[in-house]
Amino acid sequence: MILVAFCAVDKDNIEYYFISSSIEHKYADTYENEYYLEDNFSYIDNYSEAKISNKKELYDSIYYIINSGSDFVERYCDIEYKECINDLDILAKDNDTLSVFNNYVHPYNTFETLEVSHDDRTFSIRVNHTYTKDEIEKIDSKIDEIIKEKITNNMTPREKIKILHDYIIDNTDYDTYKMDNIDDDTYSSNTAYGVFFENKGICSGYSDAMAIFLDKLNIINYKISTDEHIWNLVFVDGKWYHLDLTWDDPVSEKNMTRDKYFLITTDNLKYINDGDHEYNNMYYKEA
Repeated sequence: MILVAFCAVDKDNIEYYFISSSIEHKYADTYENEYYLEDNFSYIDNYSEAKISNKKELYDSIYYIINSGSDFVERYCDIEYKECINDLDILAKDNDTLSVFNNYVHPYNTFETLEVSHDDRTFSIRVNHTYTKDEIEKIDSKIDEIIKEKITNNMTPREKIKILHDYIIDNTDYDTYKMDNIDDDTYSSNTAYGVFFENKGICSGYSDAMAIFLDKLNIINYKISTDEHIWNLVFVDGKWYHLDLTWDDPVSEKNMTRDKYFLITTDNLKYINDGDHEYNNMYYKEA
């Protein structure tokens, strides 16, 4: 009986060894596209190893897969991490947490949907991206053109942000119809493509357009979202500030000025108390 038990355990370890060796070999070279962000944030971090040993590594790994711009990635669970696949199943159904991961990556690497599959120890993630390659090429060309025309090297980061903030507002109309009919696809107003090429945007389009500008200028940023709204958080002059282009575009009674939400502190945001910016600070710890 002892011999049988020993052989069973040994067989299990041998099987695990071949699973891990196969995946380690297959994914030894990690893919990271040009929009990958190395910034480390308090809530989430990049974990690129193929072996997942605990829940934090699992979450950081899924974030890394999205952040890297990958289309398809496989990983495997450490034999000691018994809850790995169960934790993965829970995360795959947690749209709130997954949408937060999207907020921390470059807009071009964000996902529209994630396809998750697994067996007892290995799992795969297929990422269906929000932006097509054609849209990215067009947006990048437009961004370069705008920066070349309007931005100079002697400007401060705050001055650069204000010019680009005003450009987006001046050239974008809020898509009020989509606000009430979220499935309407007349315009791509939920993305930066709609902002730059259709002159129509909703909050996700405004914030994506600004985030792409900020990343192009190497200004650290991410997006903050609630169930109803999304805006930018920006690191300028050693501090974090909120930046909401949607409500700085005078489209409603909420704000008839152009800079009420331009680089304001969290204290100021709370003081305004407009009901649209009550976010979960468990996710957004820099704010």
